[in-house]
This record gives sequence, structure tokens and C-alpha cells, in this order.
Amino acid sequence: MFQKYRKPTALPPDASAEDHAKVAEHNRKIDALVASRAELLASEGEDLESVCRTLDNARYLDKVSTSGSSFVAGLPFALVAVAQHLSPNLVEAPAKMLTSLAGTSSPVAEAAAQGLIGSLQAVVADQISTASQNEMNKDSLFLKAPEEKLHDVMVEALKDKEPKQLRQAADGAAEMQTFSARNVLRNGLDTHLSSNANQPGLSPQAQTTATANAANSKVAITSIGGVLAGMGTGHLARMREERNDLRDAAQIFARKDAEPKENIADERDWYETYKAAKDTSSKSMLSHGASRVGNAAIGTLSSTLEGVRSLGTARSVLANGGFSAVFSGVSAAQKAATAPISNPLAKAAVDNAINLVGSAAAFGAYGAMGAVGQKIADKAAEWYDKDNHAAPKAAVRDTAVAGATMARDTAVAGATIARDTAVAGASAAVAGAHKVMDGARATGNYALDLGERAARQASELRQRVRPQQNGNDAMEMV
Repeated sequence: MFQKYRKPTALPPDASAEDHAKVAEHNRKIDALVASRAELLASEGEDLESVCRTLDNARYLDKVSTSGSSFVAGLPFALVAVAQHLSPNLVEAPAKMLTSLAGTSSPVAEAAAQGLIGSLQAVVADQISTASQNEMNKDSLFLKAPEEKLHDVMVEALKDKEPKQLRQAADGAAEMQTFSARNVLRNGLDTHLSSNANQPGLSPQAQTTATANAANSKVAITSIGGVLAGMGTGHLARMREERNDLRDAAQIFARKDAEPKENIADERDWYETYKAAKDTSSKSMLSHGASRVGNAAIGTLSSTLEGVRSLGTARSVLANGGFSAVFSGVSAAQKAATAPISNPLAKAAVDNAINLVGSAAAFGAYGAMGAVGQKIADKAAEWYDKDNHAAPKAAVRDTAVAGATMARDTAVAGATIARDTAVAGASAAVAGAHKVMDGARATGNYALDLGERAARQASELRQRVRPQQNGNDAMEMV
């Protein structure tokens, strides 16, 4: 069982003594695991037949666990699909807001926005619920153990078994095509029911009923078929891991104790797992699974917060963003292609054909990025941080410096213009004030001149009038 996890002793001619020593040490640790586990099994009365029977039961129980966990994993997609069907405003209102912000109201743009919003709601709900599912499914399999519970030599051996990233992406995309199989059934039935709803001669009531039946059938297959498609994807992933020796009974025996032991022969945690695989039935597994669901429900708040935080990871951004972007394009293409078609059957056929092809691409991108998205981002960060990739860092630095310099120069120029404008405005204000003052002074001088002139004229008038008054006193008295 462990032979496949040993390193080959035939090394290239240029291999160093250190390389040979590493291979020998790795294989020595594998042999030590095998010997210690075999000795304990023999001391407990286990023979080849009982061990094989136990491991067969472990494989069966893992299949049951895969079905259960995949069923639960598919529920968020299904619930979102039903909610969007029962309340279309969940998608339509945000889509209208988005197109309004973009300054467009064309039917194609609105369809693209609805495709974007609808798919984002589905994948975000799925992502947030995944945190609860991860807690529920943590260490729930016999043939696949968490890395932290395995001996380092086994962790290293499993890493050597991992396919290249391109192969992982291709496998992830292919496994998600179970949703394409669902779409063949859903879209074919929708085309048929849509054509029936638009038959000539139907009464308005019959047409309304047929249209509602078509819509209800579509959402039913979308939700229920989505759950079944998710279960299919889960089993394809299980089979792939078994095929690549990433899920194997050897992982039962490669477990290490939670409390490290100096001598691996003293370890017993792996044997408790072995006994559980031997004594557990599918009925008790279902009961155990129900308790896991209950424990996960108790921690809903913390797991939900963890799910929200995970939305910002590179894997999430690449997978969810790619999925939603493709669906946005698919929705726009459906609207643009079907707008000029008047025949109901042809319209439904074209609409569903575009959906089938586009969905295959969307789920393929989702599966590929789900498999390698985080690794791609980590590799990009590692490539950027290496000293021998100074050119892109220098380019980024130079761009940042140039941008800062431009911003500084723009700010200085703006300040100078503002200062000059303020000085010019102040000078104009001072000049205006001087002119007002000069005008006031001139007006005052003119008023004084008028006053002096009037006083002189009055004085001269009094001098002329006084003699006449003296000669006419009698007349004045009468």
C-alpha cells in the first residue's frame, strides 16, 4: 500500500550525494511507518482479510460522506435560484441601479447587468456557506486526512503526487460540466414548454398557465438538478483523487498522534481511526453526519464571518469574478441574439443554445479557478518579489514616482495660479478702493466749493438788500 509513496532510488547521473541521502531518508521513514503499523495490527489480532474488509468499508463510507457533503454544498445555489424566481426584484432592482450608474438603459446592457447580479448572488451565497461546510466536513473522511494530521513524510509524498497546475485547472473545469448535463435537460424542456405556451389558438388563460408551467419547470430543474450536478462533481473529484493516489487507505496509517510521540510505535490515534472504519455502518455515519450539521449550525455566526472574509481571497476573486463575468456576457448575447427573432420556438431554441454553451464556459472557468486560482496568485506574488525580477518592480516604482511628481507639479502649479489670482484680485480691490476714495474726495471738495460759493453769494445779497430795508421802515411797520 505504501510502495507508491516511496521515492525512486534510481536517480539521474548528476544527482548529488545529498540527493541520494534525501531519498534514502524518505524511504526509511516510510518503511518505519509500515513496520510500526503492521506490528500493532498483528498484536491486535488483525490479519490480511480483516484489514481488507475494514478498508473496503472505509471506501464505502467515504462515498456516502461525499454524497452527503456534496448535497449540502449544492443547496445555496438551489436556494438562490428559487429566491430569484419567486422575487425577480432581487436581481432586477440592483441591475437597474447598475445600468443607471453606467449611464445606459439599453435592453442588452440591462440583460448583462442582470446576468452579472444574478450569478454574483449565487456564488457569494455559495462561498459564504462554504465556511460552515468546511467546518462540518473537517476530517470526515477515512481515506483523506487533513495535512496537519499526517506525518511529514506522507505530506511530502502526497505533494509529489499532485498534478501540474494546468492539469488541475483542466480537471476542475471538466468536473463542473455536470452542470452542462443538467442544462441539456433543462434547456431542452424549456424550449419544448415555451413553444407549447405560444401555440396559435390558445386562450389567454391557457397561455398564461403554460408560460407559468414553463418558468416553474425551469427553476425546478435549475435548483434540484443543480444539487444533483454538484453531487456528481463531488464524486468526480473523489475518483480523480483516488486515481492520483491523493485519496487512499494509506492515509489512515500515516496519521500521527495529536500529542507527538518520540517513538512512532507508541502512536495510537491512527488505530482509533482504523477501528472506527471497522465498526462504523452507513446508519451510524448518517447519525454522525447529522451531529456534524448541528455543530456547524451552532457556529453559524463565526463561520459566516469567515465566509465573508474569504470573499477577498485571490481564489474567490478569480473564480467568482470569472463566473459572473462570463454569465454577464451570456445574458447580453442572449438578449441581442433573440431580439430580432419573432418565432417563439426559434427564440427559445436560440436563447437556450447560447445559455448551454455559455454556462459550460462559466462553470469551466469557475472550476478551473477554484482549483488553481490561489496558486496562480501566490506564484504571481512570488515571481514579483524575487530579486531577479527587478524590471517590473522598477517599472511600477518609476510609474509611481512619475505619478507622484506629476501630482506634486500639478499641485504647485495650481497653488501658484491661485496665489497669482488672489494677488491680482487683491490689487484690483485696492485699486478700486483708491478710486472710490478719490471719487469721494473729489465729491467732497466739489461740495465744499459749492458751499463756499453759496456763502459768498448770500453775503453779497445781504449787502445789497440792507440799504433798501433801512429806507422802507415805515412801510414795513404798516
